[in-house]
Amino acid sequence: MAREFELDLSKFIRDLNGATEAIARGAKRGLHDALDDWRREATDVAPMEHGTLRRGIDTRIDGEGLDLTGEISAVAIEDSGKGRFNYAYYLHEIKGEIKNPTTPGTVAKFLDEPAKQHADKWMREIEAEVEREVKKHGF
Repeated sequence: MAREFELDLSKFIRDLNGATEAIARGAKRGLHDALDDWRREATDVAPMEHGTLRRGIDTRIDGEGLDLTGEISAVAIEDSGKGRFNYAYYLHEIKGEIKNPTTPGTVAKFLDEPAKQHADKWMREIEAEVEREVKKHGF
């Protein structure tokens, strides 16, 4: 004797799609917060000869949904006797090996040092934002 039954999974699928959107919202908000914190930390430890370097630290997020990429960068164009050059690149990548940056209490690897110190904390904060958003969605 055969029996049949029918399942309507449309609400479940809608909820799953909503959970994906909630995860993406939480991840994006958490990534924004982490990048803002990274920029603050990098600005605090970046050498400051003219202030151009600290003003040139910026962040951005690319992508949509669950495919997000966060980036921090620094650009500080300076004039030298030989023309214009990116002082931020020079300081971070070339002079970064020199242990005595121009300003006491700062570091030449001003983008790398905060990441080394805080990457785990930022990841936990991003995960917490995702969890908060998913809980608001009912999961």
